[in-house]
Amino acid sequence: MLIQFSTGLIFITVKTSFQKFEKIKTKHFKLHFIRSFSGILAFTAFVICIRKTNIVDATLLLNSTPIFIPIIAYIWLRKKIESRIWPGIITGFIGIVLIIHPVTGELLQMGELYGVASGILLAIGYIAMKELTRTETFESILFYYSLISVILSLPFALMNEVKPSSTELIYGMSSGVCFMLYLYLLQYAYKLEEAVKLAPLNFSTVAFTVIFNFILFNNTPDLITVAGILMVSAGGIMAISIHFKGDVVKSNHGWH
Repeated sequence: MLIQFSTGLIFITVKTSFQKFEKIKTKHFKLHFIRSFSGILAFTAFVICIRKTNIVDATLLLNSTPIFIPIIAYIWLRKKIESRIWPGIITGFIGIVLIIHPVTGELLQMGELYGVASGILLAIGYIAMKELTRTETFESILFYYSLISVILSLPFALMNEVKPSSTELIYGMSSGVCFMLYLYLLQYAYKLEEAVKLAPLNFSTVAFTVIFNFILFNNTPDLITVAGILMVSAGGIMAISIHFKGDVVKSNHGWH
């Protein structure tokens, strides 16, 4: 985690240095911290979920975020949950239950709960990011997210006695570069198209994960997991599409 976020921090610091750091000035550090803290906790829970379960379930549960966004928005911002959103939320929750494969007396010990936590935490981060986009630049959000994440992950990395090999360093740095590219592509996508139309494409992550998981590790999900994937994807698309349609407030950057 430290390697990935450090790579991102170096990337965005170098980029903003050419602009004399003008675009990273902020008056909303509290929101930056909430966005970063929830984001790194979500990524931590995601990594733990991968270690305890498998990458397909972990990725799907991380991408269950759209199901939780209307709920978090109601709790935090007091935005009313439209009745039209509930079928999507319920469908998504049923899908999550199928993926978790609950067994009596064992549910609280299952690694998938870390995946559910990652989806909830990421929803908090997304809502904080959306609030930030009203006044902050893309570079500012990315810089403080990387900086705070590095600071928060550094103590835990130093306590870890395992020293990463050169191969692991390359993997970690590659992950950081891919993460930066993902955010920049996402930024331009939101400039060219509405969030409602892009929401279904977010779930293509799960499809690609299934494909690569099969090619690299020869692993395929069972039928119950496939059903859960389809239900979470369908519920998430319904929930986030209706949620964004009802949100008439536009940010001045147009990419949130």
